[in-house]
Amino acid sequence: MRSILEFAMRSRLGAVGMVALGALMPLLFWLSGGLLALITLRRGVAESGIVLVGATALLLPIHAVLLGTPLAVLQPLALVWLPVMGMAWILRTTLSLALTVQVGAIVAVAAVAIFHAIHGDPTLFWTQTLEAVSDRLLAAPPGAGWDQAVEQLAPRLTGLWATNVLAVAVLCLLLGRFWQAMLYNPGGFRSEFHELRFALWFAAGAGAAVIAGMIGGPGLVADLGVILGAVFILQAVAIAHAVVARRGWHKGWLVGFYLVLPLLLRPAVLVGLADTFMDFRARLARGT
Repeated sequence: MRSILEFAMRSRLGAVGMVALGALMPLLFWLSGGLLALITLRRGVAESGIVLVGATALLLPIHAVLLGTPLAVLQPLALVWLPVMGMAWILRTTLSLALTVQVGAIVAVAAVAIFHAIHGDPTLFWTQTLEAVSDRLLAAPPGAGWDQAVEQLAPRLTGLWATNVLAVAVLCLLLGRFWQAMLYNPGGFRSEFHELRFALWFAAGAGAAVIAGMIGGPGLVADLGVILGAVFILQAVAIAHAVVARRGWHKGWLVGFYLVLPLLLRPAVLVGLADTFMDFRARLARGT
């Protein structure tokens, strides 16, 4: 991996080629986002903007031939590249990973609020969208099971969609930061991630949104709770890494943690929120 990164950072043309290649292969989307984050963190947003324009220009004719429309390039551009570059620019400017993620979450919250204001009833929008997708992809009409799934999923899709976009941007940002440390500052990312803790005001607002969303059911507040709550899963992950490192435990504990994490997302949110006020890392460090 180091050789690939060094090749991409050696020349602008190499960076353009690697970003475009990552966008072309669905399982390598993280490569394009992580590289743009790395370039932004290391060389600034102007340089990553040039690479972005070059990769977009390279992908336009490829998408036109393979998919029949050059506008398909807008999907990675809007959903991955621009959010990642924006967050990487904030991190480069503020040198605060926590503040950067908080700003990204606030932007996602604002986008969801605007979406609700524009569409009025997002449930109807997503129901029609899912029905259109099923009509295009399925030869036969879907059964009652599909209708029931749409009925349950549509009211929650706005928050889930925004959370997914934010999660991809944050993961690509973390990957770019990790690569930056690997190439230029060994060990820097480890200490930075282990100390990740969000602000008290942000935790208080997120906790209120999560509770209100659980009480009130699907809607704008519930969507905001999903976005803000998901952010604190990242803090719970940072806690796990920090505690394992400080107590000298075997890394197999982290493997087990990641295996059970998908089953314990809500408890992870609560742990992340509580850590803002209780500082579990200090309490669970070796010798305490």
